[in-house]
Amino acid sequence: MTINFGKYNFSVNVRNGVGLDLEFTDTRAVWVCGDDIDGFEAAQFEGIVLCVPFFVLTFGQVYMEG
Repeated sequence: MTINFGKYNFSVNVRNGVGLDLEFTDTRAVWVCGDDIDGFEAAQFEGIVLCVPFFVLTFGQVYMEG
């Protein structure tokens, strides 16, 4: 699930872990898809990643390399 706040994205994903982790990243690799993209493409994520039991919460911006 992804919600857009202007140029920022907030997403919630499921994971198979129970630990806690906080990460501030500027070049995390992510897969993106969209109306103007055929299939999936690699992009870079800059923001905050919070891993909590069974979920990964991310907030930040996605950049297409180009």
